[in-house]
Amino acid sequence: MTMNLPVALRGTAFAAVATLALATPAAAAFAAPSAEHAPVRAAAPAVHAAPQVTVPAVHAALPAALPTTPAGKPQGALQQTGCTITGTNAVCDLWAKSGSVVLPGAAGPVTIWGFASTPDAPATAPGPVLVVDQGDSVTVTVHNGLQAQNLSLALPTMSGLVPDTTGAAPGGAATYTFTAGRPGTYLYEAGHTANGGRQAAMGLVGAMVVRPSGVGLPQSAYGDVASGYDDEAVMVLTEVDPALNNSADPLAFDLRNFAPRYRLINGKAFPESDPVATDVGRKVLLRYVNAGLTAHPMTTLGVDQLVVGQDSRPTAYPEGAVTLPLAPGNTVDAVVNLPAGQDGRRFMVYEAGGQLDNAGQKYGTATAGVSPQQAFGGMMTYLDTNPLVVSGDHVGPVATRVVASPDPASALAPVTVTADFTDAPNGGSAIDMAEVVIDDLGVAEGTGTPFVSPSFGAPAVTGATATISPVDLQKLTQGRHTLWVRAHDIAGNWGVVNSTTVNLAVTGAATTGLSVTPNPTAGLTDLTVSATGDDSAVGGTVTAAECFIDSAGANGTGQALTLSQTGAKIVAGTGTIPAATVASLAEGTHPILVHSQDSLGLWGPTVQVDLVVDRTGPTLLNGAVLPAVTNGTSGSPSDPTSLRVNASFTDVVAGGVNSAIAGAEGFIDTAGVNGTGYTFMSLDGTFNSTTEDTYGLVPLSELTRLGDGPHQMLVHARDAAGNWGPLTTLAFTIDRTAPTVSALAGTQLAAGVVALTANVADNMSGVVAAEWYEGADPGVGFAKPVTVTGTGPTTAGLSVKVSGLSTGNHTFWVRAKDAAGNWGKAVATTVAVNPGAFIFADNFDTGNANAWSQRVGTVQVGPSAAFSNSPALTVTGRTPTYVVDNGPIAEKSLHTQFGFAADTYSTNGT
Repeated sequence: MTMNLPVALRGTAFAAVATLALATPAAAAFAAPSAEHAPVRAAAPAVHAAPQVTVPAVHAALPAALPTTPAGKPQGALQQTGCTITGTNAVCDLWAKSGSVVLPGAAGPVTIWGFASTPDAPATAPGPVLVVDQGDSVTVTVHNGLQAQNLSLALPTMSGLVPDTTGAAPGGAATYTFTAGRPGTYLYEAGHTANGGRQAAMGLVGAMVVRPSGVGLPQSAYGDVASGYDDEAVMVLTEVDPALNNSADPLAFDLRNFAPRYRLINGKAFPESDPVATDVGRKVLLRYVNAGLTAHPMTTLGVDQLVVGQDSRPTAYPEGAVTLPLAPGNTVDAVVNLPAGQDGRRFMVYEAGGQLDNAGQKYGTATAGVSPQQAFGGMMTYLDTNPLVVSGDHVGPVATRVVASPDPASALAPVTVTADFTDAPNGGSAIDMAEVVIDDLGVAEGTGTPFVSPSFGAPAVTGATATISPVDLQKLTQGRHTLWVRAHDIAGNWGVVNSTTVNLAVTGAATTGLSVTPNPTAGLTDLTVSATGDDSAVGGTVTAAECFIDSAGANGTGQALTLSQTGAKIVAGTGTIPAATVASLAEGTHPILVHSQDSLGLWGPTVQVDLVVDRTGPTLLNGAVLPAVTNGTSGSPSDPTSLRVNASFTDVVAGGVNSAIAGAEGFIDTAGVNGTGYTFMSLDGTFNSTTEDTYGLVPLSELTRLGDGPHQMLVHARDAAGNWGPLTTLAFTIDRTAPTVSALAGTQLAAGVVALTANVADNMSGVVAAEWYEGADPGVGFAKPVTVTGTGPTTAGLSVKVSGLSTGNHTFWVRAKDAAGNWGKAVATTVAVNPGAFIFADNFDTGNANAWSQRVGTVQVGPSAAFSNSPALTVTGRTPTYVVDNGPIAEKSLHTQFGFAADTYSTNGT
């Protein structure tokens, strides 16, 4: 839409803010009254879009909301309130007590600690405004109605007041006397006791106004023309953090975690904040008091503010400003000059720090039947230029006793809103209609759900009702909604809004914590379904829950769960899916869906957990027994006391769904009952994967009952669904029979050299080693090695060359070991070692004569046909050719052999 603003906006940055603020239909109401209202100069504000709210800012003893005071005639100067003044003595009483407020959008009342001016009045936060005159002797008595904590009072900028660190004990009182020496605006708050900071944050704050002294002064903040005004308003700025206010023990709250969700002007958040009633051409003195814990920059839209004082000290040169930064504890006095011209305009006063919301609610666009949230909240009000008129009714009716029923409500049944309306205080015009608007006050007036009552046409209407249909309710979201109520009189005035809330159930109870056990399953046992129904968000109770397999059917047709209790907001439910039902399901994944019903008859959304049906057990990938051959006394390399069985398994369910391996076991030779075998462990310590490397240890003592020969280890694994896979055989052999040595013989090869040979046989595992010794037995495995030859697994040959033997008889012992580790008995043979005819021991076998002591002539060694081509000394020609051996000494005999080619050798007849 396009609009012509009736006020001039100053400054580029300010114009941008104005454009943004007036871009919504709700904000347009600040700019000018509607054409309908202009003739009667209506005082009530056009309503603004605001957060989903609960009702009044201050909840006293009344069950229904207190109405926002509409702007009427200009409010003028503050009344002399809060203190009893006799001459120059002012006596003030502040009664500290606990109370509660209802804040926009809050689920329920929020606890406050506040001050009251009488012992019977309800606590308010901030407390009552204390108005005294400059020069008065002021006595303030603080009555401590709080429990278990002392309370004192502080006025930070008031001279002559000594800080009180003790205060009044619970049920007691403390008195503070001082002279109001300077005019201006002051903050009073909980003082310097140990809990003073938390007490102030809970609401024990307020404002004191000291008027300047002098006779005949105009209305002025500091007794000068620059601070003169026509209308005056105190604006105490506070915050509320429900986490602090509603905590079980606010005194234990860590203020470093203070995070305010609400920002208030005089204890109210927009749209419930009170407007400042004034008129065109008038001056308004705004007395800002930042009683909060955070800074608040305050801005006026469409008009400037003239700062005339800060912290109860006048400014030497008043200065214009659009935005006033207020640090915590600061006070600022600013005069706003309202322009002449068209009356009925409203000029916004708001916090420019980007916090115009209530509990974080932001403006949104209605989509898919969901109402938008509120446009504005927080520290916002306006200066209303509805003028005083001589006669006539320019203020709309007031709505009270607003109640929605039922609460909580179901979107399946209508909601009835009842309210009383009165126009008597505003001139007594007849009330001709009223309406209720859900959440969004930005809609045009007169377009909400109408009230009906036979009393319409009178200045007072009681028990009027409006019915919100299920069709409209089903367009809303689940949860709390604000119902805004307003009435219209025949003078053309719409009154200010009052409100209540209703907790609406649209989708029924929520379901959480869904589980199905066992899962995965082989379908051999019943399944247990567990879930929790929760209707606490809406306020109803859980009455039923049901489950479906694979897909949800019609509401109420599923398998019912048994609830743990009745009449509760949060209820646990359990159910059983019979094994027969699971047995009918195909292998693979099946969704289990559960939802809950609330006491309003609504079924909530389904939640899902996937059930894995797995009837196929794991299979063996590979495995081995270590050692594969054993004599029952030697174990695996990693654990010498046991056989180690290594086995890798995998599990794949039909349809591509895998189950985790949950365990494995083994049996020797004969399978037993599943689960009774030797337990295997996961190599990584945990069974949690579809493929697992496992191992089992079989103590060697278990082998004593087994006979020699081949055996088998039967292994299989179990998956998480409980399926045991097929048994697979891993072979191993027990061999306790040692190898036998036979045909042991020794042959002397040369002086001191003997060759030993033998045969060895093993009936099972094969020969892997042999050894010999002479003399004392050094023990098995510690004698000298013998070479094992042969290709058969159970038979082999033995051979070894023994050197350095002396002449005489030598007895040699030989034994062998098989693959199972068994050593056989040692077998002996005796060999006579002789000095022998060793001169030709070499027999020229080396192919040369280098072994001889002396060589004479041309000595040649080569193959000789006479000796079957064996190497021999060849002598050719007449040159003497021979070899000489000088040892061994004392050779007793000499054996020679020679040959010659008779056809080639001439003896010359000799």
